[in-house]
Amino acid sequence: SARGVMEGSLSGFIGSFAYTQKNLFGLNHKLAASLEAGQVDSTFRIALTDPWVWKDNYRTSRTMYVTNTSSSGNAVHGGRPPLGGAGPHSVEAAADGVKVQRLITGLDFCRPLSVGGWNGTMGFTWQKAGLQDAEGRAQTLDMYGNPLTFSGTPSDTTFTTLGRLVYNPASKDSQLVLSYEHALPLKPDWLNFGRLQVRAERTVGLGPARLSLYGKGGAIVGDLPPYEAFPIGGTNSVRGYDEGAVGSGRNYVVASGEINVPLVSPLEGALFVDYGTDLDSGSSVLGNPAGERGKPGNGLGYGAGVRLDSPVGPIRLEYAFNDKNARR
Repeated sequence: SARGVMEGSLSGFIGSFAYTQKNLFGLNHKLAASLEAGQVDSTFRIALTDPWVWKDNYRTSRTMYVTNTSSSGNAVHGGRPPLGGAGPHSVEAAADGVKVQRLITGLDFCRPLSVGGWNGTMGFTWQKAGLQDAEGRAQTLDMYGNPLTFSGTPSDTTFTTLGRLVYNPASKDSQLVLSYEHALPLKPDWLNFGRLQVRAERTVGLGPARLSLYGKGGAIVGDLPPYEAFPIGGTNSVRGYDEGAVGSGRNYVVASGEINVPLVSPLEGALFVDYGTDLDSGSSVLGNPAGERGKPGNGLGYGAGVRLDSPVGPIRLEYAFNDKNARR
């Protein structure tokens, strides 16, 4: 899939470093460490994978990992300040805005299923997440005085079980991903919620051109910290809008259509249209961050761009308009 099972969270220019040991201690275990640093976001991850646990007949793999991320929270909390400006003790008073810090450790088991093209994953994760200002100081309120964490303390703790099904046919022209996470309140102050997500993509040949159709959606029931709301708008969502400028909701749907036409190898041209909606769920997020910032809740974007397969990876340049007569 062009977009992959999990969409990247880093935008803009990204520098990265990776180290891999494919046969650790002669046991055929894989050790991988990586660091990605963007203009705002950064991710460090170290993982140990046993590609064939217990030598079972199902070729089950096991991955243990630790991830530390720092990402902009402006997709949810960025936007217009209230009259009089942001308060001196709010995270958004800082020049660089909101940053979400996450420390995650997890264990995943994955194997092919008996049905052709399907893979299944079952996993467990523990996460501690909180918001900080540009100086690294923990914050609990946004510029409107609304809570940034669900617990009201500087951080939220979550223990989550995960189930995921991925379908990749042999033709490689489509992909379907279904996932469900459930956060278990193993301690009284830990979060309790269920999150369902669906992604689908299909590519159809039109002579020398390609038509790609893409859709995704999700829903959350239970405890919902604002930083976990689904942001709508931006490069991987509704182009023509800034990141999260359409809305941030408890539920959402985004659909895209794109036609790619080869120009001069390795350059391609593209025409696209995107639509996204929070299904009127923005006000159900704690503190209503979308409503406080005047986000519309639904939006349409369209435009054109070029794609280039370069030696350092794919590069895309796009120019988009939205239904509010803005462009980016």
